[in-house]
Amino acid sequence: MKFIADAMLGRLAKRLRLMGYDVLYDASLDDNAVIRLSLAEERIILTRDRELANRPLASRNLLIDSDEIEAQIRQVLAAFPALPQPHPFTRCSVCNSPLETAPPETVKDLVPSFVLEHKDCYLQCPGCGRVYWRGTHVQRMEEREAKKKPASGADAGSSRPEKRCR
Repeated sequence: MKFIADAMLGRLAKRLRLMGYDVLYDASLDDNAVIRLSLAEERIILTRDRELANRPLASRNLLIDSDEIEAQIRQVLAAFPALPQPHPFTRCSVCNSPLETAPPETVKDLVPSFVLEHKDCYLQCPGCGRVYWRGTHVQRMEEREAKKKPASGADAGSSRPEKRCR
């Protein structure tokens, strides 16, 4: 399942990408372009714009109720219970491309030296070149998400790229 978020939902698009969902977002797109792309790429429109949501060609949409990001995420997940299990940290938060494992020698000029000294696993976006690594912010995000879920014996993130280079 793929989404396209309108200009009002940049934070939601980024968070859903970090969760591993395919979310197209470009704040410069007008409503007509959002509709065109949603139809051409079979994407569900995420919007806070009632006028956009009521347009006949934009019938595959979810009108987001809240301004609060956590409530927005809950609404998306509740509206689409058939969404596949998320695989966090597998998409670029900036351009939405799937991330690829990158050896340290290929990213050494792109990360701070202290990170290069302490980390040996990197992910790189083939679209925009951005480099990712497991920093403390990732651990905090995982802990926050774990508090929201009931305990489970399964490791839902076992196919994440960062697991491949451990």
